Formats: sequence, structure tokens, C-alpha cells
Amino acid sequence: MLGRASVRAGLGKIKPHAFRHSFATSVLDASDGNLVVARDAGGWASTQVLDEIYAHVDLHDRHFVAALDKVWGLS
Repeated sequence: MLGRASVRAGLGKIKPHAFRHSFATSVLDASDGNLVVARDAGGWASTQVLDEIYAHVDLHDRHFVAALDKVWGLS
């Protein structure tokens, strides 16, 4: 039903699981990447799943770029 409604709205096919991905990413962002907070908020059994699937690095984050620059001797 969600897939059909999203197509009619011109959004492409949206699957219900997309909401779980968005939720996990939002909680991780809001908690500064705290896997335990995200695990508990989303009902996952383990932080390992969150780490492997959802906890990705934002390559444009200024803290990440600064850390890479420091490691590579660019700063």
C-alpha cells in the first residue's frame, strides 16, 4: 500500500523498511553516533548490526576531514 501511494505521489516506490533506515540514521546523528542509544531506541538486539549497516562516516563532516588531515600530515 505504501509503495503504491508513494508512486502515485511521484516519490518513486518507498518501502516500509526505509523508515527504519531513516530512523536509525537520525538517532545516530542526534546521539553523536552512540550505538547503544540507537540500539535501545530502535529495538535492535545488538549494536553490531547498527555499526555494520547504519553507522557510516560522513565524508564531508569537518571533524572527519580534520582528523584525516592530521593523520596524513596535511594540517
